[in-house]
Amino acid sequence: MRNNALRPIAAVTLIASGFVAAPALANNTAAAAAAPNRLGGIDRLGDFDTGTAEDVFEGDYVIVAVGAGYVSDYDGGDEYSVQYGGAVRGSVGGIGFATKGIGLELDLIPNLPGDIELSLGPEFRYRQTRTGDLKDDVVDLLPKLDKTFEVGIDAGISFKKLFTPMDSLAFGASKRWDVSGNGAGSNHNVSVSYSTALSKGMGAGVSLGASWYDDDYADYYYTITPEGSAATGGQLPTYNAKSGMKDWDARIFYGLDLDGDFRNGGLALAAALSYQRLQGSAAETPIVSMRGDRNQYAALLGVGYAF
Repeated sequence: MRNNALRPIAAVTLIASGFVAAPALANNTAAAAAAPNRLGGIDRLGDFDTGTAEDVFEGDYVIVAVGAGYVSDYDGGDEYSVQYGGAVRGSVGGIGFATKGIGLELDLIPNLPGDIELSLGPEFRYRQTRTGDLKDDVVDLLPKLDKTFEVGIDAGISFKKLFTPMDSLAFGASKRWDVSGNGAGSNHNVSVSYSTALSKGMGAGVSLGASWYDDDYADYYYTITPEGSAATGGQLPTYNAKSGMKDWDARIFYGLDLDGDFRNGGLALAAALSYQRLQGSAAETPIVSMRGDRNQYAALLGVGYAF
């Protein structure tokens, strides 16, 4: 999680990855969080430099960000809207942290010398899927779900300077369990991302991710009970969801420091586009197959300040 030169680029791209503290984007876990929280870092942006510059990311630092995303009304919905939110990322006293949707990821492993970095720590997620009013008037008739709280573990490894002095390849995996007592089971995801500095004030990257869930998770979010079907007047038939793959996703992202140098902190912009393809019960539930779309898109834009 904590890295040098591409670290600020990675940190700013969180604006366009998991910042919106609203139900719709917070539910798009795989598409929203696949890569930016594990982007590897590069120690040699000086290759672009004509002199020395202070690096605010060498010690303790914090980045705060606000932004907007054009996202679906619920995970699998086919109606979209603009939603707003914020995010925080940083490192204090050797502990890295980053928000993920409505959640928090910690990295308890200090940075190591060399071109390989490891991250490991707990992860917390507050999930409010279909807990409020929805645009789809039929899905909105289903009984509201309770909010859930998930606790898990997140791990990653990144390899720096693969093709250039300023690129990184990162792999990550996480698993979380519902501890709210609502019986929402467990889910886990894996991701791979490639990022590179285009200059000392620009960076870009791509990522791929996938996620899976157990029977309890599938039943909680995707099953339609006889009572639920009756609540819709029979417009949605009963459905018994099963465990399996939830989705795969692909993302591209871009970061731009407004004064041309990420290392001195200050304001930066970020943007991202993502595509998510729902699988198994997540796609076959009538909530999606009859009322929504297994193809999910998101466009995100934000601004952050590093200090």
